[in-house]
Amino acid sequence: MLRNRLQILIFLMALAIGILSYQNYSSNSNLELYKERYKELAILYLNEVMKAPELLPPTSNDDETKKIDFSYNTLQFENLENESFRIQDFKDKILFINIWATWCNPCLAEMPSMVELYENYKDDERIEFLYLSREKMNVIKNFIPNDENLQKLPLYKITSDDEFFATKAIPTTFILNRQGVIVVEDVGSAYWNDRSVIEYLNNLLAINEI
Repeated sequence: MLRNRLQILIFLMALAIGILSYQNYSSNSNLELYKERYKELAILYLNEVMKAPELLPPTSNDDETKKIDFSYNTLQFENLENESFRIQDFKDKILFINIWATWCNPCLAEMPSMVELYENYKDDERIEFLYLSREKMNVIKNFIPNDENLQKLPLYKITSDDEFFATKAIPTTFILNRQGVIVVEDVGSAYWNDRSVIEYLNNLLAINEI
């Protein structure tokens, strides 16, 4: 019942935005208000239908293992304090990498479960959580006050990209084992604090203890 109501509300808000745009209102304040309300409803709906990720490796036509070459990978990023990092800085760790954007409703919808998962492991030095955006730093910083979940996560702005982490859509989440192999590539919004995810990460942590 709630899902049907949300779908109707989202449709009505989208219709209202279209009408306002078409009529070209002299004041943009009303349009922005409707857009923000539509965004809230869209995220609320996604939270209702979101499921746990399938935890599957990337698909490949040749069935080759997708493994990062830390010697040549060019992925670099900065945190909100403008400190620079390279993917090489996290070699030999389990990596949980999420590609997101401030304009992406599915990205924002999964962030509450991302926070819950991150809280379980933030003090474990064997695993690193990297939330990467390709947007400009000022866009990221200006948006953070609007979302309390983002305030609790380690956020970074990509400064030098690498095709190894190319994505067809966002959000996309990668999980790499200690050997740099992508063991999970999940596209789309998901509930990340599911028991299946916790067990999966715990199993990765238990393998090849160093």
